[in-house]
Amino acid sequence: MFDSLMKKVTGGSDDVYVRPQLGFGRKVFMLSLFCMAEFMDAFIASALFPAVNEMNEALNLGTNESTWIFAAFAATFSAFLLISGRVADIYGSKWCFIVGSALVGLFSLGCGFCHNKVALFVLRALAGIGAAMTVPSGLSLIVEWFPDPVEQNRGIALFGGASGIGNVFGIIIGAFCVQWASWRWIFWTTTCMGVPIALISMVVVPPSAPRPNKPSWRRLDLGGVSLITTAIILFIYAVTSGSATGWARAKVIAPLIISVLLAAAFFVYEAKIDPHMAALPPRVWFYPNVPILVALALVPFFWWVASFYLLIPLFQSEYHWSPIMSAVHVLPMGTFSAIVAGGSSKLVEYMNPKWSILGGLIFDIIATFILPFGNTRQRYWSYLFPAFTIGPWEIMVVYTNANIAIFMNTPPEIAGTVGAVFNCALQGSVALGIAIVGSIASSENAKQIAKGRPPGYKGVADGFWFILALLLVETISVLVFYKIPKTIPADVEQGPPKSSSASSTSAETSIPEKGIVVAEAK
Repeated sequence: MFDSLMKKVTGGSDDVYVRPQLGFGRKVFMLSLFCMAEFMDAFIASALFPAVNEMNEALNLGTNESTWIFAAFAATFSAFLLISGRVADIYGSKWCFIVGSALVGLFSLGCGFCHNKVALFVLRALAGIGAAMTVPSGLSLIVEWFPDPVEQNRGIALFGGASGIGNVFGIIIGAFCVQWASWRWIFWTTTCMGVPIALISMVVVPPSAPRPNKPSWRRLDLGGVSLITTAIILFIYAVTSGSATGWARAKVIAPLIISVLLAAAFFVYEAKIDPHMAALPPRVWFYPNVPILVALALVPFFWWVASFYLLIPLFQSEYHWSPIMSAVHVLPMGTFSAIVAGGSSKLVEYMNPKWSILGGLIFDIIATFILPFGNTRQRYWSYLFPAFTIGPWEIMVVYTNANIAIFMNTPPEIAGTVGAVFNCALQGSVALGIAIVGSIASSENAKQIAKGRPPGYKGVADGFWFILALLLVETISVLVFYKIPKTIPADVEQGPPKSSSASSTSAETSIPEKGIVVAEAK
């Protein structure tokens, strides 16, 4: 129905495409679809935390193998984000989003019927590819259909907030599935989200504006994408295997070294080829503050997932809470994240993102400093609950403002690529967080057991001390390296600035390369 609105008018050498003017209700409905997909991507990862014991028993998984329930999904999710962002930028975001949502739903359906651990890991990895397709395309669609800066910032903030909410409410829903039905319903619930999102988006989301260059698979930079995808998968395999079986092993050291070499080869390769053909053009790193914002992306999901990974098994084994009660006790994380998600975007209207990010990091440091002292069930309300109240609130401030800032500092033409890079760091930190804090906690627990003592809280506390150190490093980095430009430099590839005149009858963005003008109908 929207294709008829994208009228092509030829005048001279220019092709003019009339962008449909969407009503407020339709735009809100579209945004809800994008946010639901982001919620689903987080849900399908976090909802499995309460189900680990049941899945281990049903699929005969060893303790070390259970980490692959999460790592298989995280590896492909983070590894395929860059190629997904490239596909969204070249071919258009709508169908990338639709296909990704459908794949998550369909492969999750298969996971629910698995009786073999290898089949489960493979289907989880394939679902991760689908999830990777929804994130950069969803962000790109928000940037495209919400061009007003205020609306766009709020849309990006809500999109990011949906992920934080999905992380926590996924645990709640997963706990209900485990205790009252089966762990298989966690996957089938995902199917009930992914497939309808894809079908509805086919009708509701309008076609994207034409791309300045003719879509071609040659512009996907398959050589560079293959290098970085292989590097990410090998890196996550190495850190996951190292945390599970020990680091001084050939199957850990070899892929770790190869992944570093492949990543280096990728950056050299990208610098050598035509910048317009590169999956990750070197110029991306020269936009203001992009490197520090990508580094900052390592914090939010690391904090959330590491907290769940450390505390939920403790709540069940040491505090003897049921899966549902364990989930309820981490509910404050999601509640306060939901409250802050939309409102935190307004901070950029009053201050530079640097100051809101710094403020969030400082409060996160306070919250994380409290967590190591919640070492008994009786200390939940005096230590853990205040940390669960302050930490997620401020982590959401950091997440949404960093998300907004990276799009403020880069042109919309590469929104898919930029969103992919940012979210690659976010998703990579999931596997990294589980591997690091898992190794720290396991090492300390082994020491306690060797002394004839129960594992207790010491390993969990050590994990939180590491997270605290990471937050301190990130805070100092933002304070030193995040620069506030006196003026925003014009990017030569963005074309002339958009008209802001109130008397203008159409907003136009000229793309000089192909003479395409996109006009928004009024």
